[in-house]
Amino acid sequence: MQPIFAPLTTVSRIVLLFLLLLTGLILAGGMITLIESLFSTGEEGRLTMIYTQTLVQSLLAIAAPPLLMASLTEKDPARYLRLTGNGRMGRDVIFALVIYLSSYPFVSFLTQWNSQMVLPESFRELERTLRAMEDMAMETTNLILSVDTLGGLLLNLLVVALLAAVTEELFFRGALQQLLHRWLGNGDAAVWITAVIFSLIHFQFYGFLPRVLLGALLGYLFLYSRNLWIPIIFHFVNNATVILFHFFWGDDTWFRELEPLPLTIPYLMTAISGALVTLLLFRFYRKKADAAA
Repeated sequence: MQPIFAPLTTVSRIVLLFLLLLTGLILAGGMITLIESLFSTGEEGRLTMIYTQTLVQSLLAIAAPPLLMASLTEKDPARYLRLTGNGRMGRDVIFALVIYLSSYPFVSFLTQWNSQMVLPESFRELERTLRAMEDMAMETTNLILSVDTLGGLLLNLLVVALLAAVTEELFFRGALQQLLHRWLGNGDAAVWITAVIFSLIHFQFYGFLPRVLLGALLGYLFLYSRNLWIPIIFHFVNNATVILFHFFWGDDTWFRELEPLPLTIPYLMTAISGALVTLLLFRFYRKKADAAA
């Protein structure tokens, strides 16, 4: 049986995806408000509400739109979203992990540089607003990462690392990037446009650039592997690494000294070296992927 929205053009499918996103955000907002009114837990239950908000928003606003869009427009939604895998899974997973390691120095340097950016004097009020938003986001992040029990660690790995990886990759790479690729006829443009939207939707200016780069890495892994599980695994490893380091070494002096790491020349050279290695690896990976296609 033909899906009811199968005749939709690619542009119409993009519009449908974002309409479903908007609907999901509205439904998630209403459900979260209802839960807060029914189970008012005060300051002590703040962490519980953060997990609840994350779960509801991830499922209704991030995961549901691509799944619904694919179900309404494609005969085989799982195949369309590239969830069925292929015979190169093991090799692609190893490559994704190598890319994570090689790209980490440059992502780290970009993170430090972006977080230390200072806007011109004429934008001082805007900078105060952006910093206030960043501080609020950081406060929430620190609260999540402050858990000191095994149960809290497992919950963070499940909700913050795994759920975020699966739902965000479904929306951004599985649906949006594929639609943009089909519309524009250019895989590179689709990767970078999706990466920018991916970063913008997080509403964190002082993490914008490294998140764009992360989105591009995820996008190229998806573009060349043609398997959504590869960026999902990369995304999970990226999130889980932060959680695990904070849990086991968050109070150690050496770990705390990494956060305000100065932007020295050796740091820059290490970052550039990592970026060059990553580019060479992707070039090699692309040739292998094209040969296997």
